[in-house]
Amino acid sequence: MIRRLACKASPNRAEILKACRDLGLKRSRLYELISAYKVRPVASSLLAAQVGTPTRSRRLPDEIDAVISGAIEEFYKSLQKPSINALLKEVRRRCSQRGLRPPCCTTLRDRVAAIEPAELTAAREGAKASRQRHHPVPGTYRVDRAYEVVQIDHTLVDVIVVDRVHRKPLQRPWLTLAIVVASRMVAGFYLTLEPPSALSVALTIQHLVQPKFDLLESLGIDADWPAKKLPQTIHVDPDALPIDLWRYRHGRDQDRAETRP
Repeated sequence: MIRRLACKASPNRAEILKACRDLGLKRSRLYELISAYKVRPVASSLLAAQVGTPTRSRRLPDEIDAVISGAIEEFYKSLQKPSINALLKEVRRRCSQRGLRPPCCTTLRDRVAAIEPAELTAAREGAKASRQRHHPVPGTYRVDRAYEVVQIDHTLVDVIVVDRVHRKPLQRPWLTLAIVVASRMVAGFYLTLEPPSALSVALTIQHLVQPKFDLLESLGIDADWPAKKLPQTIHVDPDALPIDLWRYRHGRDQDRAETRP
């Protein structure tokens, strides 16, 4: 309703009165909303103004704020990497020397959380470590032959699956992809409602090495998908590797080591 009125150069009196009745607003408030929407034509511009202390504002006295800033710069950002509890003790000590009331632990945690991770790493471990950990590393990863390296990873599909009877939403499915690095071709996949697991990885590898003719024919797709080969190397994200697959792989390595003559 606000959008329709805002799009008109001069809405007539009847439209304004009808909108006031339907929305339960006074005319002055309705005109305020129309003006706000014209300046920023999104629904969030119609929200009521936030009441209270602005976000990230500080209500501490300047003396205590200076003590906290000094303790963070001189004590917390050091090579010794002190904990937040140690920082709290240091702030209390400095406040006691100045006769100030020390801040609570929550205040210090909020101040520490507001520090940029790259800035904290640079202060504690050096600029080189900060660049390696928090900044893009230049260079390229070169693979010359197909199936020399295949990378596998999981992602949530941007669709909602519904049940076939009542059309009620169920959830977003997980897609596991196996991509040939040299050609950037998807050589295998697995789609499921279950979260990523060793089963997802295993079935993706199975699809990777098998011919795709039966799958394409069952889907009525008249196309060629020449992808059926065992890769030389498989790369996965260590953080996303399912723990049971990780244990399986390292357990097999340990078994081989124990049985090796």
